[in-house]
Amino acid sequence: MAKRHAIRLNDWESVFLRLEELVLANSGQDAFEEIFKLLIAKLWDERNGGSEFKVFATPAETAKCLNRLLARANSQWSGILGDFPASLLLDEHLEICVKVLSELSLSDSSYEVMDGVFEFLVSQASKGAKGQYFTPRHIVDFCVSLINPKATELVCDPACGSAGFLVHVLNHVSSRGEVPKEYPSSKLWGFEFDTRAVRVAKALMLLAGDGSSNIYRINSLLTPSNTALLFDGKGASGSAPFLTIEDVLRSHSKSFSGFDVIVTNPPFAGEIKEGHILKSYTLNRTDRRMERDVLFIERCVQLLKPSGRIAIVLPHNKVGSQAWSYVREWLLRQLRVVAVIGLGRNSFLPHTHQKTAILIGVKRTRPMMELPKERVFFGVSEHDAKDSRGQYVLNATADPDAALWKQSRHDLGEINRDFREFCGSESIAWGL
Repeated sequence: MAKRHAIRLNDWESVFLRLEELVLANSGQDAFEEIFKLLIAKLWDERNGGSEFKVFATPAETAKCLNRLLARANSQWSGILGDFPASLLLDEHLEICVKVLSELSLSDSSYEVMDGVFEFLVSQASKGAKGQYFTPRHIVDFCVSLINPKATELVCDPACGSAGFLVHVLNHVSSRGEVPKEYPSSKLWGFEFDTRAVRVAKALMLLAGDGSSNIYRINSLLTPSNTALLFDGKGASGSAPFLTIEDVLRSHSKSFSGFDVIVTNPPFAGEIKEGHILKSYTLNRTDRRMERDVLFIERCVQLLKPSGRIAIVLPHNKVGSQAWSYVREWLLRQLRVVAVIGLGRNSFLPHTHQKTAILIGVKRTRPMMELPKERVFFGVSEHDAKDSRGQYVLNATADPDAALWKQSRHDLGEINRDFREFCGSESIAWGL
């Protein structure tokens, strides 16, 4: 057997495209589901000796072993594989796919690479339809650095997608010193409504942490005031109750009073029309189309404890256009807005040209009646790491074995430095 080797994200993309081609051309099965199963089976095998994910003497033996690995993984890693934890590929076809992956190592790859691998699996078409463009990892890393979470703080992403922010929070806290083994399972919380994204998030947190995680499939916009919804039978689970984020946290700790840190990129697209949701939001206006991200702004403020910190990626119109000025006025009363940082138009390519900004704030102990006169740090990124096709623009001197986002050319480091200087001049201190 040839020596296994760790590979980079660009190598993984070529492997994925080859597997996708095999699945779509030869089976007609869902490419995401079948490739995801292969990856989970391989992860399980590598974590338990690494001797069974291979091609056997016959296609039938290979398929039997692969499905045995999936059954074991499904038994221990609940909620990752979905409703049918067995391969739907024909034995001969499955054997070819196993051969493609068998000489590669997942465990030897960095979390950053695997983050990109799993995110790459999620259909671009389904993301675009829901406005769920996963945040580029250099921007995720920038947001986490600005907000600077501590090992003792409760952190939440209420629109966690593939858990990129949570993985980077874990890496950030770990880089600052020893963290308790139970840190991922006690301090990091992610909520997401998309079923596939939840499964990817659980897989990533499995890789990054100790195997346990707090990733829940929940409609984060449901609030405790939505009591009329609890048993109306409208949901996919029939008469099952509709849980809120507060319900989940209070089931773990009756003393829950909010999160210390929220770092998130809520979905940009989509109009909320459900009356039972809209009536619980102050920012709802009956004379306009209520966009999902506006409600997420208010929801995040609800979930923060007083003096809690937030970093949120928003469409630029929410921080700049006259049409949404009432949202900004509300925010200024609720938060000490510390910074607004504009990102380049290429940042979310190849998915969308949507121009975005990062808002950094601290929740006030009580809302202000009058608009405050406080200085705000404004920054604009002029080098957004990508070209007009959405390809990373790389530094010539970067480490070629690093993740692509770490090799990219951008100016977020300079903005981070200026932000820290601003916070020092304003006596805004959270351990920067």
